Amino acid sequence: MRNEWNAITEWPEFAKKLRYEAEKAGVFQTGIESDKRQRGSAINCDLYGYNNDLIVLQIRQCIFRPGRFNKVRKDYYLIGKTETGGLFAHPVETPARSKKALETPENTVNWVLGKIWDCSPDELPLIKRQGDIAFIPAPLPAGSIEIDNCVTLRNTHKITGRIMRAPDGKLYIERATAKHTKNQHTTVRTPKGAWYRIQEGIRAKVWGFTTPKGD
Repeated sequence: MRNEWNAITEWPEFAKKLRYEAEKAGVFQTGIESDKRQRGSAINCDLYGYNNDLIVLQIRQCIFRPGRFNKVRKDYYLIGKTETGGLFAHPVETPARSKKALETPENTVNWVLGKIWDCSPDELPLIKRQGDIAFIPAPLPAGSIEIDNCVTLRNTHKITGRIMRAPDGKLYIERATAKHTKNQHTTVRTPKGAWYRIQEGIRAKVWGFTTPKGD
């Protein structure tokens, strides 16, 4: 059930735990701070979506000053655990404006993942992912040219294979092997003869009162 602001009113236990771990890790800090002149801010957290192991949170900051309208700013995050158990908090676009995203808690997560990977929710089961790098099945565009057989993305994802650059600048790969230089994610491979678009996870902008975590 959602309230009048579309936040989920009942939190699953695992969602409560992830929220606590995210706050403990410094992604955000709920509470109120004010001075003697009643100037200050308050930070609150609401749940907008979840599936078996991921949650979507809205982190909301209200800045209050006597005699002026309050200023409210909102950041949204996809939060979960890596394969090695580390916490990640990935800033995402707001799902609150999408009726489709708000239909179910699972739809919210899938909508957000589609925005991260620049694909439709229906394509999500087909992608191969390593952290915030993913391979999306896609035909190789005409006019693509072959480049080096190795690229490193986000400083930690070493990708080797037959790599092509499309006219729009996007990278495509066949027979990919993705290794994580910090060993925080398992090695990922794609099959011979199938082309995939290389997609770095798209990160939404944040206001500065929250801190993304993980790669």
